[in-house]
Amino acid sequence: MANKKRMLGLIGFVGAGALALGLAGCAGGGNDGGDNGDGGNAGGDGELTTVGFVAVGPEGGWRNANEQAIKDAFTQDAGFDLKYAPAASPTDQKSQIDAFATFVNDEVDVILLTATEASGWEDSLELAQEAEIPVILLDRGVDASDDLYVTRIAPDNVNVAGTVGEWAVETFPEGANYFTLEGVPGLSVVNERNEGFDAAIEGASGWNKIGAQTANWTADEGKSVIETVLKENPDLQFVFAQNDEMGIGAAAAVTAAGLVPGEDVKIATIDGTTPALEALAAGELSFVAQYNPFFGDLAVDAVNSALAGDSVEKNIIVPGETFDSPEAAQAAIDEGKGF
Repeated sequence: MANKKRMLGLIGFVGAGALALGLAGCAGGGNDGGDNGDGGNAGGDGELTTVGFVAVGPEGGWRNANEQAIKDAFTQDAGFDLKYAPAASPTDQKSQIDAFATFVNDEVDVILLTATEASGWEDSLELAQEAEIPVILLDRGVDASDDLYVTRIAPDNVNVAGTVGEWAVETFPEGANYFTLEGVPGLSVVNERNEGFDAAIEGASGWNKIGAQTANWTADEGKSVIETVLKENPDLQFVFAQNDEMGIGAAAAVTAAGLVPGEDVKIATIDGTTPALEALAAGELSFVAQYNPFFGDLAVDAVNSALAGDSVEKNIIVPGETFDSPEAAQAAIDEGKGF
């Protein structure tokens, strides 16, 4: 990719901290310097395909499982040199943009991006395109032309949240007073999950939205928010938590208020982590929709196709499941479907 050479001047734009982040990421991805092996993208001379992974980093059970799945797929034995660069924090876009720029300057072969927020990526994506480095989005979308990236690989947030809404309408045929615990503001996933749920209950009678508030994906904040909501709205019947951790926190708040989660207040969540399935099996949650994190193999296929010049679908949907009873949850746990 000869055109990448023009990007070397970009290094002056990248701060020293960003360069250190990029260099620290070189040790990531579970690539421990082992033998390359025979398969994957390694060429006849044993050269590895270099993949820069602009990641979110520790954020909760789902994110940990997803990023580990990517690391497990892009190994040296499979022909890859994965350079893992997590954000300084789950909401720090600047560190991600700096890491992205470092990868462009380092002339990696491809960049995987899970964005901390949807906006603000146009310049970075244009730099990668000028350098002829394909970019593949993992999980989260970005507010940019789809001409600037190869594909987005993710479960369908709208559809997954729609299953929550459909279950809720069936469970509360006369409607319910409900509250939504949202993830970090500004993320495509938050907007998509609201869209899917709202569309599913649209037109159903008796639905009263008490409110919505971010709990930043955490159990502690989910508990705090619902404690306040219950004090002001003791007639709360249903909580839609956009991830498992917030839903588990909501269940703790219901219990602390002297109520019974699953009976007095029903709670539905998205992700499908083992703790959520255990809470559903115990009756503390009422519905869990899986947001499947295990799509490392799909990412590898997309990288191979992009580097080969083959066409790739702009959206690759990762399938999932739903669990609506303690029995279904326990079966899922027994089958190892949690994470």
